[in-house]
Amino acid sequence: MSQLISGQRHGWTADQELVIKALQRSKKSLNTADTEELGDYLRAMPEESLSGVVSNVKGIYHEFLIRRAENADKDEVRAQVFEATNHPGADIEFTIDGALVREVQAKAVQSPQAIFAHFEAYPDTDVLATSEVTEILKGAFGDKVSDSGFRNESLTRETEDTFADIMGDRRVLDFVEDGVLTSPLLTAAVAARGILNGAPPSKDDIREMLELAGVAVATGYAVEIVLDLL
Repeated sequence: MSQLISGQRHGWTADQELVIKALQRSKKSLNTADTEELGDYLRAMPEESLSGVVSNVKGIYHEFLIRRAENADKDEVRAQVFEATNHPGADIEFTIDGALVREVQAKAVQSPQAIFAHFEAYPDTDVLATSEVTEILKGAFGDKVSDSGFRNESLTRETEDTFADIMGDRRVLDFVEDGVLTSPLLTAAVAARGILNGAPPSKDDIREMLELAGVAVATGYAVEIVLDLL
């Protein structure tokens, strides 16, 4: 755990460095924090708040990945994340020779609700979304929604793993997944699907819902948990 030493950057992968920068950007008081201070911040946080922090930081991490990918492709287009985290409607601007050519909102999400809400508020601002939700939308918004090339499930796992390394323990992983499994919204959605289908939800139905919620189902254990909650 040498990377946890205050101020030391050796040992972090390039992607972990971006997650760390995203965590620093997520809150003004963390802007200049080193990894030891970030670890103190996360360890002091109530467990019920960790999943929200993971979600927020994952979104910023997604923005950084889009910027890095665009600026690494050696074309004339440059990407920049807006300085303000609450910039109206958009997260990233694309320029050519300093001239603005496009502004986009980055969405690291599993379901399309956030996309719908965005276009209700900002109908003229395009979206770069994670692969899972663009697959669900199937081109419903035409060229207004594009695949960013990143998967929400991967971004979530990379954020959680980096948090766990910063904290020096794995409770963030356990808590975030447990929170999804016991979510009333998830179990209600599974039950509703069964009602609509006129039959109790099958294990395959539950597995699909868990995967859409970002839970990697390697065994039947998670499926059995949701069955017990119905």
